[in-house]
Order: sequence, then structure tokens, then C-alpha cells
Amino acid sequence: MRNWSKPPSRDGSPYEPGPPVTRSDLQADSASGRGMVLTKGRCFRKSDEVGRIFDFMTSGRPLAFLVIMILLQSTTSIARGQSADYESFKTRVEPIFLKARPGHGRCVTCHGNGNGGAFVLQPLAPGTPAWTEEQSKRNYAAASRLVSPGNPTSSHLLMHPLAPEAGGDVFHSGGHQFASQDDPDWQVFAAWVRQKPAAEYTNLKVLKSGDHLMDTMRFFNISLREDCTFCHTASDFASDVRPMKLRARQMMQMTEGLNASLGNGKVTCYTCHRGDEMPRTVHPSFPNLKYPY
Repeated sequence: MRNWSKPPSRDGSPYEPGPPVTRSDLQADSASGRGMVLTKGRCFRKSDEVGRIFDFMTSGRPLAFLVIMILLQSTTSIARGQSADYESFKTRVEPIFLKARPGHGRCVTCHGNGNGGAFVLQPLAPGTPAWTEEQSKRNYAAASRLVSPGNPTSSHLLMHPLAPEAGGDVFHSGGHQFASQDDPDWQVFAAWVRQKPAAEYTNLKVLKSGDHLMDTMRFFNISLREDCTFCHTASDFASDVRPMKLRARQMMQMTEGLNASLGNGKVTCYTCHRGDEMPRTVHPSFPNLKYPY
């Protein structure tokens, strides 16, 4: 077994920790050509432990070192972006869910007790005015699933409670909380979504992330007049547990096939559903009139 306490150098000899380096040592080593390493204002012989790092960087593997550094910097940058995104949500967006708006109930009243469809807020403990840190992180995850980073008007979280006259959905069980996109609270949501880092979607079988995914989901919602949880599990949109999600994929493939034959855009979900969960196959005024073929 290799002795990692004394890793081999390029010539196979172990690095041995040496005594502190003096100025006379530095001059002598410089004259003799022996390797020295300068780090954080201190000089070391290459026989010291730091020589191991020096050898790694100069032994034909600088590219690997560079790749590692780039990956570390990228990971750090992503983590900082996510941290800033969460703090923005916690300090500015989340308080709106607790706010009593004139003529409406608080968002948490329905979304925090299991009656809020796809958007599930954590229930507040009795007598507490705010969420714990762990609960806020779960609220953040729930809200993030319903927005399209960089595009507020493609985000279900913003468009569903917005009045239809302002471009919002036809129906929201909690009423249209925002009469206009100029509402200060709606603008807080929009500002958060605009600066939100790009999302990574998983378990996509038919649609792709670049296919205007959130716009497509909203089109489904309006065409069938159903919430996201008609197909998805609220706590895990990527899950395939609900059979209706598998059926939805089959319907998308069927629609793609029809459009390939008839022309792009000729057939959509709304062509048949017309706002109903199940397409109507007979005219409501003539229920006994059957299609003869």
C-alpha cells in the first residue's frame, strides 16, 4: 500500500519536511539550481509538502488543474446565485403570501392547508406569524417550480392569480388577487422571476426545456381548465406516479403526428377539449345523435 504521508515526487523519492528556510539557504539553493517554491510569502524547499502541489502543476497536468479550478469557480458562482435568489424570495416574495389583500383572503389560507392545488405552502404553526428557515426553503422550492426564469408572463405563479383583463387566467379559486400587472406586489413577483437563475428540468420525455416549457404547461392548463396537479405530483413535478401524466405524453405525441400530416399548428389540445377535462363527443343538445361510422 502506498504511503500517502510521504507521496512520491516525479523522480520517485519521498518528500521529506525540511527545516525552516533562511535567506542564506535561499541564496545557496538559487546558486545551486535546487527547486524552491514561494507561497503566501514563505519559501519552501521542493522536498517540503507544498512541493507536492508544485509538482502537480508542473508535471504535465496543468490542464487538469485548470479544469478543476474552472469547475470549482463555476460551482461557487451557481451557489452564490442560488443563495441570492433564495434571499430575494424570502425577504420580498414570501411575505406577500401572508399579506391580507383588500377583498381577498391570504394566500396561505388555502395554499397552506392542502387546498392550493399545485402551489403548496408550508402550514404555519399555531400562534406563529412566519415560517421557519426550513419551511421557507420548501416554500421557495414550491414557488420555483411554477415560474419561468426571466419571463414573468410565462410563469403560472404570476399569471394564475392575475385578472383575465390583464392577461391572467380565466379562473383562480382564490379570486383574482391582482387586477393589473402594475400592482406593486405583482411587480415584486416579476422582479424576482426576472433575475432568477435558469432552471434545470428533469424526466422530460416528449417536451424539451427549450420548447417554451412553461408556456406549453399554461396552454394545457387553459385548454383543459385543470390545475398542474391534474397530471403532476405537487411535491415532485418530475415524478411519473400519476397515470394522467403518461396519458398526457401520449396525447402530445398524437397531436404531433396529426400536425405532421395536416400542417403545423392545425391541431392543439384546445381543438378537442375546449376547456373540458374530457372532450365532448356529441352535441349537448343532441345526445342521442351518434356518429354513424
